[in-house]
Amino acid sequence: MDAETGYIFINNTVDRMLFNIFGVIVSLYSLNIEWKKEHNPMYKAYCDINEHMSCSRVLTSEYARGFGLVSILFGKNSALNIRNCTLGLFFYLFQIILGFNTSTTVASILYYSSALSIAGCVYLAFILFFVLKDVCIVCITTYFINGAILYLNYSLKVAAQKGL
Repeated sequence: MDAETGYIFINNTVDRMLFNIFGVIVSLYSLNIEWKKEHNPMYKAYCDINEHMSCSRVLTSEYARGFGLVSILFGKNSALNIRNCTLGLFFYLFQIILGFNTSTTVASILYYSSALSIAGCVYLAFILFFVLKDVCIVCITTYFINGAILYLNYSLKVAAQKGL
């Protein structure tokens, strides 16, 4: 199937794995920043360039947990109010686990879950640029990763539906 599916670098399967592994790495880096900043307010991450380009400021904002919505609906201390980068980590691991199965059903699950991730990216990008008025290199990197995964999963879904 890989010969007929869209790819970016090598082939669809390898590219999906690479982008998801990169997503895991970026999510773990984000978790590291959040943890260090929460335990040491003076911590300065490598991606903190200036007051308008600060990933640690964004990653410790009210929007960094539950998209800023869970705390409104269920309270700040709700078990559902988890870090966005933890959700990202679960998403990328989910994609990796299912990624070697190219059945039509799994291809659809991969595609629709990545489309949902893009909806989250659009929402968070709006918050980033218009509410927080910041530029977060880590956040923008995840938007590109998720966009690439969406393209690759769409290509996989189309190929699976054609029976390639």
